[in-house]
Amino acid sequence: MVRHLDPSWRVVEIDRIDDGVNETTRLDVETPTERRRVVLKASTSSSPLAETRAQVEPRMISLVGRSTEMPVPSVSGVCDDHETYPTPFFVMSHVDGETFDHARASDLPPHTRETIFREAGENLAQLHALGPLPAVGELTYRDGDVTILDTTDHPRYDDFHDWLLDTYEETLDRIEEDGGYFPDLTEDPTRFTDLVPGIRQYLRETIPDLPSPEPPTYCHKDYRYGNVAVDPETGATRAVLDWGILMSAPPAFNIAMTESKLLKPDYNDDADPDTGRAGALRQILRDAYAETRTQWTFDEETRERIRLYRLVYRLDAMACLPLWYRTDPTLSDRDTRAAEHRAFVEQYL
Repeated sequence: MVRHLDPSWRVVEIDRIDDGVNETTRLDVETPTERRRVVLKASTSSSPLAETRAQVEPRMISLVGRSTEMPVPSVSGVCDDHETYPTPFFVMSHVDGETFDHARASDLPPHTRETIFREAGENLAQLHALGPLPAVGELTYRDGDVTILDTTDHPRYDDFHDWLLDTYEETLDRIEEDGGYFPDLTEDPTRFTDLVPGIRQYLRETIPDLPSPEPPTYCHKDYRYGNVAVDPETGATRAVLDWGILMSAPPAFNIAMTESKLLKPDYNDDADPDTGRAGALRQILRDAYAETRTQWTFDEETRERIRLYRLVYRLDAMACLPLWYRTDPTLSDRDTRAAEHRAFVEQYL
């Protein structure tokens, strides 16, 4: 695969990375001028959107790299179609840094986590400034450009809150009917079904009356500890990784998703957005975001939308509970996590 992209390169060492749904491998290669460490990423997921996301990822990394100061790897080659190899695949530079699971993240020194949150705010602000985009939806790659997907299963929307209500009505259907997105892993498919009618009514009553959102823009939907390579001592972000899960959505939605994912170690402190350790970290991210996008303010209407968006993040977490706590022994207590989700959701009801 490497030789297909550049016949002058020779692979001298292979180190497979056992993480994620796609094939990712660290490689040492010899080029005509130097020995270099790179990463090969190939689409091997069975997800219906796998090919689309794998085509978008290297192009989005390149767009961000040339248009912002966000730290991202550099892409050196892309293959979208091959008669033998799994495609799409691409090669990018290897970035030194450490990623963390949520259990380890909660043990990081306070100044390290504060740096991660501050730079997350700065990075999201730069990403969002690349917009606006003309509609809402998943991103795809077509005719040499990153654009908005529009299919029967994944239509584009003119109104974000229409997308939001339709999407999370479907999520509630999955929770009610199958126990979530992963019925084969769900030992208790009725764990959250008693909450579904109340949540459904709340969303139907609340979303149409929310203040109109900002225009949609590029959103990294999976900005979390596992997708940022950082200096473990200082917390400085050396690279933002995994650009496959992207969509066009308002900035506040991306902010709410990122806050929620970075605050997973602090679930018990997450109920009140203005107090405790979670509140302090959240404020660091928001201050950095507002300082980077000087025209932005976290006014009352924005905070109202973010509060609702944090609820739908919890619906995703409830639907993904069996998968997220399947293999990590430090996060195996599904009952504890489920109780935290219930307590959070019940605040809205």
